[in-house]
Amino acid sequence: MFTDLEVIPLKARLRHSRLGLVALAAVLTAFGASSAVAQSTRTGDRVMIPTLQSSDKDLGVQAAEAIRSQLQKQTNLRDLVVVPKADINNSLISSGYTTTEALAPGDAKALATLVRAPQYLEGTVSKTPSGYKIDSRLIISRDMSRGQVLPTAQGAKLDDAASQVARSIQDSRRQLAGEETCHNAVAQGNYQAGVAAARSAMSGYPNANIAAACLIDAYAGLKMDDSVIAVSERIRASDPRNIPALRRLITTYRARIDASQSKGDPVRAKADTTKLLEALGALAASDPTNIKQVQDVVNEYASLGHAADAIPLVRDLVQNNPGDPQLLNLAWLVYLNAKDFNDAINVGNEMVRVDTAAATADYYARLAGAYSAMNQPQKASEAAARGVAKFPNDPNLALFHAQALYKAGNLQLALDAAKKAVAANPKNPNGYFLLATIQGALNQYDDLINTLNQAKLNGVDPTALSQFALQQGSNAYKAGQGSKDRADFQRAIRFLQLSDQLQSSADAKFLLGASAFSLGQSATIDANEKRSCDLAKTARDAFTLAQANLPAGGQKYPNEAAQLLTAIPQFTPAVDNEVKRFCK
Repeated sequence: MFTDLEVIPLKARLRHSRLGLVALAAVLTAFGASSAVAQSTRTGDRVMIPTLQSSDKDLGVQAAEAIRSQLQKQTNLRDLVVVPKADINNSLISSGYTTTEALAPGDAKALATLVRAPQYLEGTVSKTPSGYKIDSRLIISRDMSRGQVLPTAQGAKLDDAASQVARSIQDSRRQLAGEETCHNAVAQGNYQAGVAAARSAMSGYPNANIAAACLIDAYAGLKMDDSVIAVSERIRASDPRNIPALRRLITTYRARIDASQSKGDPVRAKADTTKLLEALGALAASDPTNIKQVQDVVNEYASLGHAADAIPLVRDLVQNNPGDPQLLNLAWLVYLNAKDFNDAINVGNEMVRVDTAAATADYYARLAGAYSAMNQPQKASEAAARGVAKFPNDPNLALFHAQALYKAGNLQLALDAAKKAVAANPKNPNGYFLLATIQGALNQYDDLINTLNQAKLNGVDPTALSQFALQQGSNAYKAGQGSKDRADFQRAIRFLQLSDQLQSSADAKFLLGASAFSLGQSATIDANEKRSCDLAKTARDAFTLAQANLPAGGQKYPNEAAQLLTAIPQFTPAVDNEVKRFCK
């Protein structure tokens, strides 16, 4: 029936996940691992002491058995049943687990549930110059994040230290009945009763962090944020790894930040953000092996605009889990958000090496952007080109490719790429502006004007288009002021007229009038020297255009406009005379 079940690979894959806990419980149940326990007729509460963590494999086993032995000596079977070593080992052996290694947290919880132990111990044991040292925590199986840190036990003999742990277990269990009452009350929404039960549980054991964790749940239900924070911080003082307290702090500070921002109180929001960041860091440090939890913290950092604070976390994750595609992708995004582009490129290259499917169009666009931000336009262009070769129909990547080519100085290639980008997505304003910019750099002014008009037809914001045309006109006017070349003034007039058509402005009208005046002045002089009818008409039309636009431009530039309007009549008689003389 179970011939296709792969027990050991399942354990290896799912050791730290929620799914792993369910899968492990299913495996142990399927193999009948708890049959011996199910036959037990004992009525006392049950506690499981599994193998402790230790650099010495044998010592972890010995310490667990010593604690079991001492706890059995100190308690009455009617009050407490210590799950026998045989029951634990039988369950582990039947499901393919070794009996000499400490279990991962999720596996320990699953095993405790299967042997019907409402509490279990986790801890470490080590040899010291004077004997033995045990650091431990009593966990409630209902929620493995809720536990009580026990006092450090030290003794010349292992049994001495184990005896101290056994007494601490008994002391800490005094809070459990009240905590369970609190838990049930909170689950039913009876928060006041939860507060009363938790306080009663804590009165008999002042350092009762399991009951205190339920107390903050009750306070949270009553919207008593200050009390939530005060009790959570008290828990943290004795147990920096207490996950319920840390999570409550994170939730509470996040809500306070939102409230402060909505009320326009940036000082309070900033202070609470500092506290929130501190709590997030503590949550990640509480269990660095919990990848999902660290990922959640990293995402919170990013949402708060503190992506750089997440870098040490993701760096450790990647180093401790080499070749994990999911973590590489997380690191890639964190480095990009933190603007650590060099590390982003390195981890990005590793990410697509490990998982070729990660080399998406978005990846190539971001990679090219990273190179561009590092002022490496040629590499940015090469990265974008690789992306376009793989995703030729992706409009965003096509646009990014054109941008990279432009920044690299490959104007003709950039022009072709920008045309393709616009064709791929005619509704993207950035494509038109990039194409127009490249056309301007190549002095393709007729094409540039056509591009701006086409952009307007496709719904691009007329205000932005008007500003772009205004800038082109201003540049041309300045060029004409230096070159005295009528072609520059004529170009300025075309762009400024387009700018004013797209959205009328005093800036466009004044520069249009000034450009027309300069054109008329130049044409008047040359018409007389060359006896040219065309130049005389050009001068006449230019001054007419200047007179039509300068008054409106004078709303913003009154002195300059007034000077030009005063000067125009001085040229009018000469221009009229030239037209009569040369246009026969």
